[in-house]
Amino acid sequence: MQTFLELTAKYIYEKYKEHISELCIVLPSRRASFFFKTALAQAADEAIWSPEVHAMEDFIRSLSKTDVLEPINLQLELFDLMREQDPKLDFDNFVTWSGTLLEDFSRIDQNLVDTGKLFEYLGEAKALERWDPKFLGKELSPTLKKYFSLWDNIEKTYHNLQKRLLANKQAYTGMAFRKVARNIENIAKETECHQFIFIGLNSLSRSEEKIIRTLLKHEKAEVLFDSDDFYMEENSANKAGGFLRSYKSGWGLPEWRWQQNLLLTDEKEINVIGVANASMQGKLAGQLLQEIRQTYKHSQTAIVLPDETLLLPVLHSIPDDIPTYNVTMGLSFKGTPLYNLIDLLFEVHLTGVTQLQNTGYKVYQYHHLSVTKLLTHPFIRRYELYLNDQAEQEQFHGMIQKVLDKMVKENRVLVTAQELLELSNHHPLFESLFRTWRDCDDIILAMYELIELLREVYTHGRNSIETEYLYIFYTLVKRLDTIFDCREHKISVRSFRKFLYELISQTRLPFSGEPISEVQIMGMLETRALDFENLIILSVNENVLPAPKRQESLMPYDVLREFGLPTYAETEGTMAYNFYRLLQRAKRINLLYVLPSDTYGSGEKSRFILQLQNDLALRNPGITFRDLTAAVEQQETRKYEQDILIAKTPETIAQLRAELERGLYPSHFNMYVNCSLQYYFTRIAKMQEMDEVEEQLGADQFGTIVHQVLEDFFRPHEQSGEPIQAHHVEQMLQALPEKVKAEFSKVTLGAKPERGMNYLLYKVAVEVLDKYLQNLKRSDELPLYVLRLEETLSATLPVQVGDETIHVRVAGKADRIDLTGHELRVIDYKTGKVEQNQLRVKAEDLELHFLTDTKYAKARQLWLYEYVLLRTLQQEPQKILRNAQHVLLQSINAKSGILSFRNLDAGVLPSDLNFRATDGAEPDFMLKSEELLSTFVNRMLDPEEPIRKTKDLDVCQWCAYRGICAR
Repeated sequence: MQTFLELTAKYIYEKYKEHISELCIVLPSRRASFFFKTALAQAADEAIWSPEVHAMEDFIRSLSKTDVLEPINLQLELFDLMREQDPKLDFDNFVTWSGTLLEDFSRIDQNLVDTGKLFEYLGEAKALERWDPKFLGKELSPTLKKYFSLWDNIEKTYHNLQKRLLANKQAYTGMAFRKVARNIENIAKETECHQFIFIGLNSLSRSEEKIIRTLLKHEKAEVLFDSDDFYMEENSANKAGGFLRSYKSGWGLPEWRWQQNLLLTDEKEINVIGVANASMQGKLAGQLLQEIRQTYKHSQTAIVLPDETLLLPVLHSIPDDIPTYNVTMGLSFKGTPLYNLIDLLFEVHLTGVTQLQNTGYKVYQYHHLSVTKLLTHPFIRRYELYLNDQAEQEQFHGMIQKVLDKMVKENRVLVTAQELLELSNHHPLFESLFRTWRDCDDIILAMYELIELLREVYTHGRNSIETEYLYIFYTLVKRLDTIFDCREHKISVRSFRKFLYELISQTRLPFSGEPISEVQIMGMLETRALDFENLIILSVNENVLPAPKRQESLMPYDVLREFGLPTYAETEGTMAYNFYRLLQRAKRINLLYVLPSDTYGSGEKSRFILQLQNDLALRNPGITFRDLTAAVEQQETRKYEQDILIAKTPETIAQLRAELERGLYPSHFNMYVNCSLQYYFTRIAKMQEMDEVEEQLGADQFGTIVHQVLEDFFRPHEQSGEPIQAHHVEQMLQALPEKVKAEFSKVTLGAKPERGMNYLLYKVAVEVLDKYLQNLKRSDELPLYVLRLEETLSATLPVQVGDETIHVRVAGKADRIDLTGHELRVIDYKTGKVEQNQLRVKAEDLELHFLTDTKYAKARQLWLYEYVLLRTLQQEPQKILRNAQHVLLQSINAKSGILSFRNLDAGVLPSDLNFRATDGAEPDFMLKSEELLSTFVNRMLDPEEPIRKTKDLDVCQWCAYRGICAR
C-alpha cells in the first residue's frame, strides 16, 4: 500500500530534486510533518538536506514574527482593557465568558471578517433587543444595562487589545493569521523559499485561503490535496468533500492533485461491531489488534480514539506479545489520580458553609463528606503509610484515621479548619490541605506545600508515574504563580480553579515510544494526512463521531452565518472528511460503537456507519461489510447458590446457648424469627455496621429524641414517687420546644435542627410530644405513678433441651413501667404507626404461627414484656412497686402495651393474646408462655434446622447484611 505522504514525498523529490532543501512544506499537523520527513528520506536515493517542514499553525507563527500569547495571559490583558470601559467589572463574572470572547476574536481575525461591519451588525441586533415592546417607556434594569453596555464596549476592547499586543510584538492565534494574510504579497516577493508546498489540507480559514492563493498567484506555491471520487462528485450531499469541491471549482488550479477512486474500487473489509459498554471497547480493540498482528505481522495498524477518555482502557488491553507501539495523543492530566486529589481539595474549600457559633461569631466550616473524600484519597492514604514508617514522627502515626474516626464518633457534619488542624496537632499535611484560603497566594502556597510533601513519599519508591504527575502539576502551578499578581487581580478561589483547570485540560502526559512503530494509538485529528492498512476506530457513535452540535461562541448564530464564521456545520464537514479520507487506503477496518442502553457512553450508531452500509458498501462490490455484535465469552462458570445455609455445629450451638444464657430479649427473639441468618451475623459473628456521619436525623435517632424527652420529664417523678398530675403536664408542655431542641443537639451533634429536613423533623417531634402530653392531661390516667424508666427486667427459665437443662434468661428493657389506678403497665414507645389488630393473636395461631410469622413481632414483644413483668411480681414485687405502696399487690392488674406516637388517639394499645383455655377455665398465661418459650429454644438449638436467610423480602429492606445475601 502506498500512503498519501509516500506519494507526495516521491512526487516532490522527483520534481524539486535540485532545490529540495530550499522548499517550505506545510502539513495539517506536527505528526503528519514527522511522517512526511520519514517518507521523504525513503523516497530519496541519496543523502539530502531536509526542507523546512511545518504544521500549518507553526508555519503561520514563524511568518508572523510575533509572540503568540497563552490564553490566560490574554484573559488578564483583556480584563485590564475592559476595566477601562467598565471600572465595576467583576473578575469572577468576567472569567466565565472571557475565554469564549477571545476565541471569537481569534475566529474573526482568522476568517478576515470586516470588523467594522460585524460590530455594526451586532450593535443593530442588540438595539433591536433593546427595542422590545415590553421595555418601551420603562427604564432598563441594572442587569440589562450591564448586558447591553458589554456589547457596546466589545468593539472598543477588540481594537484596544490589538493595539496593545502589536505594540509589544505579541498576538493571539487569529491575529497572527490576519497579520500574515495582510503581508502575504510582501512575503511572497521577499521569501527565500524556492517553493511553498501545502499538503493534505482541508477546511481552510479565509486567511489560510488568501495566503495560499496569493502564493499560487506569484507561482510560489503548489497545493497537493488528498481527495476521492466518492465524495468529490458534483452536487454530492456528502459533507466530506464540501470544502475541497469549492477549492477545485473556485481556485482555478491548472491541475488538481490528487483525486483517486479508492473508496469505490478498492477491496476492503469493514466490520461494524456493537459492544455493550464504553470500557469494553478497549478490551475488544486489544483482541482485534492481536488477530491482525498474527495474520499481517508487519502491516501498519492504527487504533483511533475519538473519545480520549478510552486511552487507558486501550493501553491496558494491548497484548503482551506486541513489542512496540506508539501513543501519539498523550494521557490527559484530567485522567490522573492527582487531578482527582486537587479536585477534591477545591471541593473542600468551595462547598463549606459559614455558620453562626455559640460565641456569636460566624465561622467558615468544611463539609464532612468533602473532608472524608479528601482524606481517603489514595495519595493521602499512601502518605499516611509513609508517615507511619517514620520512627521520629511517632506522635503523628495513624493521624488521618484518628481524625476520620473522631468526626464519625462526634457526628461532625461541619468542621472548621482550626478544629482539623488541632485534631492533627498542626501536622504540615493538614496545614496545606485545610488552612483557610483568602486569595490565590494562599492557594499557590498550599499547592507547593502539598507537592513537596507528596514528593517525599513517591521519590523514595519506584513510583515514576506518580512522580511525573507531581512534576507536571508543579509546572502548572509555577506558570500560574508567574502569571498572576493575586493582590492586583483579587482572584477568588473559583476563578483560580477555572484558570488552573483550563491549563490542566490542555496538559497531556507524553508517552515515550517508537514514533514510526507499526502500531499507532492516536486521536482523530492526529490522523490527518496519514494512512494505515488496518484501522480500529472506537466510539463511532452519534455525538462522539461526529461531535454534538454545539456552538461555543458569544455571537448569535445568524451573525456567524452572515459573516462566514465557522459553525457546527463546518465542524461536521471537517470530521466527515477526516473519517472518509482515513478509509481511502485502508484494507481492514473495524468500527466499534456502543449499543444503545442506560450505560455510560451508549447512544445511537453514528451516521457514518449508516452511510457506509447504505451507500458506499452498495456501490463498491469489493467491500465486505459485516454488522456484528461483540459477546462476552465466559470461560468458567460457577453455580450460584441462592440460599445461604449455616449448619449448627457443636461450636455454633454452644455460641447460641451462651447468647440465650446472656439474655433473650424481644428484639433478639424477633430477629431470629424474621431471619436466623441476620441473628447469626449480629449476635454470633458479631458483624457490626460501619458508623457514618449522619446529616439528617434517622428514624432511630428521632425515636431516641422522643424517648429521651419523656424520660427527662418523668424521671423526677420516678425518683420522688410523686404522681404526675395535670399541672405537672402543663409545665412539661411549656418546656417542651426548648427541651426537644436541646435533645436534638445532643443526639445529632453536628447536624443542627435549625435547617433542612432536620428542622421539619424537629417540628414533627414537638407536635407529636405536644399531642401526647395534651391527651395525657385530659385523660383518666392521672394521677399517674411512674415506677420505672428504661429499666431491664429479667427472669430465668429452665428449659429442657435433650438431656440437658439450659437456664435461659428472658429479659426486656422497658421504656416505662407505670401505675394508673390498679392497672400496672409496662409500656413500649413506638414512633411508627401501630394499630390494635397488629397485637391480636387468635387461639389457633398461637400454636401454628406465633413463633414463626414475622407479622406477630410486636405481639411477641408485648408477650415477653408481660411474662417478665408477671414473673418479677411473683418473685421480687418490691423491685417494681417501690412507688406504689398505696396499692395492694393482690389488687394489681398487670399488662403490657404500646404507645404509638402516630396513633395517639388510640391511647396505650394492650396485647390481645388468647391464652385462655377453651373450656373457660382459669388463665394459663404463665404455663403457656413457658411452653412456647421452651418450644422456641429447642428449635433454636436444633442441629437439624440450619441457619438460613429469610424468604420474606420485606425483612431485607432495611437489613445491613442484604449485600451479603444478594438481596
